[in-house]
Amino acid sequence: MAVRGRKPLGLRRDGSDTVLVKRNYYIEDRYVRALAVLSALTGKELSLLVNEALQDLVQKYQPMTDIDLLNLKGLDARPR
Repeated sequence: MAVRGRKPLGLRRDGSDTVLVKRNYYIEDRYVRALAVLSALTGKELSLLVNEALQDLVQKYQPMTDIDLLNLKGLDARPR
């Protein structure tokens, strides 16, 4: 009997301690179809393609702000 479930993400195979977070976002149907085709053509998982696209998006807009968008930290909400 075949093993059920998803294959491990390629992000986990690179040996890094990358934290993965599952999120749901609404995107246009044409992008879903395009990503499916790109996934088949490149052999990359959809999550990897989406992460590449997000990286490009952050790099595009990062120079417009003094805030390091990839190193944001939450505020400690506890009273002092």
